[in-house]
Amino acid sequence: MRIALAQIAPRLGDVEKNLDLHLEYVGKAKKEKAGLLVFPELSLTGYTLKDLVQDVALDPRDSPVFRKLGAESRDLAIVVGFVEVDDRHRLYISAAYLAGGGLVHLHRKLYLPTYGLFNESRVYTPGQSLRAFDTRFGRVGMLICEDIWHASSPWLLWQDGADILILISASV
Repeated sequence: MRIALAQIAPRLGDVEKNLDLHLEYVGKAKKEKAGLLVFPELSLTGYTLKDLVQDVALDPRDSPVFRKLGAESRDLAIVVGFVEVDDRHRLYISAAYLAGGGLVHLHRKLYLPTYGLFNESRVYTPGQSLRAFDTRFGRVGMLICEDIWHASSPWLLWQDGADILILISASV
């Protein structure tokens, strides 16, 4: 398995520009014959969003952005980070695993930091579940930034059969 890591600096709050950047990296990863391309936390939106959060939130089940990325995932698995909005208008820091043309798995960040410049719990809702999922590479678990600092997170994914952990974060 060949993995490509996209170290990008997303444009804060500009989902369309960031989608273009993602598609550019998808092209590069395909050219290099990668099987999996991993983007950082909040790669589609940027990190320090403040008042922009509502404007950039996406529902991956019904979003043109995810339709475009899903179409690119037919022969390349892609992990992207974004602000998710659910049916009850709650906001999450989420990571999506796209493969085979669509969404395979969604992880919502469980542990929201509340120290220093990181005060995510003021805006975001913590995720409520942690599950591994099957891919063509094996059973995978995903964690986002602060989730990684809690020893129970990788242990629970391992207990759920994860052979591979994908860990994404953003440096501000």
